[in-house]
Amino acid sequence: MRIARHTTRLAASATVLAAALSLTACENGAKGTGSQAPAASSAPETGGQGAPSSADAKGRAKDGHSSKAGSGATGGRGPHGTNGSGQAAGQGSGSHSATVACTNARVKVTAIKVNRPVNHMLLTATNTGSVPCYAYNAPYLRWDEGQAATAFLERSKPQAVITLAPGQSAYAGIMYRSADGSGSGGYTARSLRVLFANRAGNGSTGPSVRFTLPKGGITTDSSAWVTYWQTSAQDALTW
Repeated sequence: MRIARHTTRLAASATVLAAALSLTACENGAKGTGSQAPAASSAPETGGQGAPSSADAKGRAKDGHSSKAGSGATGGRGPHGTNGSGQAAGQGSGSHSATVACTNARVKVTAIKVNRPVNHMLLTATNTGSVPCYAYNAPYLRWDEGQAATAFLERSKPQAVITLAPGQSAYAGIMYRSADGSGSGGYTARSLRVLFANRAGNGSTGPSVRFTLPKGGITTDSSAWVTYWQTSAQDALTW
């Protein structure tokens, strides 16, 4: 009889203990829930020169250079008009009143020399800001201290302005010398300056960014051109 009563008391104690453990686990589980705070977006970078890049979108680049926004500079009047406005597929959306022009103050630009096509470089512009921006027309290029901007390749003009949401990139291809030797006035440039076009299409806007070209420089001549901004590296290197 004593054994039976002792067994009953043990069973009741075990039931109470199990219930207490279950309640504690529920309370701990409730306290352990919650969401992680989102990471802050990176601020626009200023000053200095970044590390070189070793590959383009197809893994074919051999010399690459990355630079950040440099000292303020403006380009001269460009020979080309504005792009049409509107939204293109995969290019983001927004009105001109809510979206600003892309400049080197809010966009990080990199430049790499590619193996194919020959005598080409690839520019990549990535929006590092917190609001969308428009990459109007084509980038203005200055080789060394040259005053005249490199010609825009008109047949590369897209149907709509390229809109960059935060984190998105636009691309432009540079042909710095024709492979058939049809250009004239060739010389070896040691640096390249890049500026963004303004909305009106009659000049540049924002600070310039300057790249030091690969060792030995790059030989360019009158045949050089740059494409309009494109939505992919493949499109930028098509011509």
